[in-house]
Amino acid sequence: MDVIPCNAGRRLGRSLWCAVGGAVLVGGLVAGVGTAADASVSSSSPLVICEIVATSGPFSQLGTTDALGVTAWADHVNKTGGVLGHKVKIVEENDASDPATAAALVRKCVTQVHANFIFGPEETATVAAAVPISNDLHEIMLSMGSGWSGQGISNANLHSDAFPGVGNVFFADDLATITQLIVPRHYTRVAVIEDNAPGGLGNTQYMQSLASKYHYKVVASQIVNPGATDDTPQVLNLLKAKPQIIVLGLVPGPDTITFLKAVRAQNPTIPISECSGCANTTFVNAVGGPTAMQDVYLIGTPENVLSVIPDTKANAPALTATRNYIAGMKAAGLGSLTQIDEGGIGWITGEELGQAIDTAKSIDPTAVKAALEHQSIVTGGIQCYFWKRTPSNYDNITNIESAVVTVAANGTFTVLKHVGK
Repeated sequence: MDVIPCNAGRRLGRSLWCAVGGAVLVGGLVAGVGTAADASVSSSSPLVICEIVATSGPFSQLGTTDALGVTAWADHVNKTGGVLGHKVKIVEENDASDPATAAALVRKCVTQVHANFIFGPEETATVAAAVPISNDLHEIMLSMGSGWSGQGISNANLHSDAFPGVGNVFFADDLATITQLIVPRHYTRVAVIEDNAPGGLGNTQYMQSLASKYHYKVVASQIVNPGATDDTPQVLNLLKAKPQIIVLGLVPGPDTITFLKAVRAQNPTIPISECSGCANTTFVNAVGGPTAMQDVYLIGTPENVLSVIPDTKANAPALTATRNYIAGMKAAGLGSLTQIDEGGIGWITGEELGQAIDTAKSIDPTAVKAALEHQSIVTGGIQCYFWKRTPSNYDNITNIESAVVTVAANGTFTVLKHVGK
């Protein structure tokens, strides 16, 4: 694979999922790229993908780990003949976790790098800044940030050349907390912590929107700034409301660690859920070990999905996608448990474009865009998403299934019994 690191910084991380093409391509490792910048790629030239991710700043855990999956996807593409015969070249750009920089890099990718396609950014604040630029320049971009509508993106910009490369992770985490914990345990008092960014700030909204359906009340919510080093005031305000569970809506990585430490200093047992990118020993040790992680509920790994999601006909595409993702990471030399747990978002971003190219049978941007607008796809991994895109709703997800785990006293991870939606 040909990777050009325009800015240094690698690689630890966070988890997510894997993807597979829709009904026609279920189970396949399909590769592809769409382009709005240059439809006249010669038959022998590489397709250039500009990858805008944070390799520094508070979102760097997201960016560096999303890049793992892109690396594995590109490696697979280039080992299996390329995209319609074209090798893939990844040009990595560091947005430094800054929305203005992310927006400027979109323009650079089009006007200087002459990229055929853009992956990223990876966080909703930077995505919201980048999407209008990609649309203005008519550059097909698949973002790697959580969520789409309701994340600070205007309605007009939700239906143009930029597309969501992943589902709304925060919403999926909240829904898993409700179905796996709040409902079975009959909790009625819920508190929410969220970060001061478009994605984080959706969590209270999501929880309140589902409250009457699932018979609970949001009794308190607090906001922290990404990169904060002490969340004690927010923790005290949440606990003052006497919640039965705290719902996490923070950027994975250091921000989550800071908050968990602050909670456990005040209350060693209150349930906290969902902790995304936390199901690895490095994270557990950073919080303070298994004791500190008591009653903290984690989004599980792709392997957990294979063990807990029922192997039904409906779920089979997502389980197949999960297996294919794991195989692709291992083939790229990224087969450690942590790397497999962390690289899914980048992988599915490539795979989603792969299906669009296969459907269009062309790298022509108009044809690729039409394929993306009508794309049905299943993504699998720690969370299984079932998509059915339409021109009026790029983020139309019809079902989500999740695996949830806890940390045992000996440091091993235990999967909760799955509760279907």
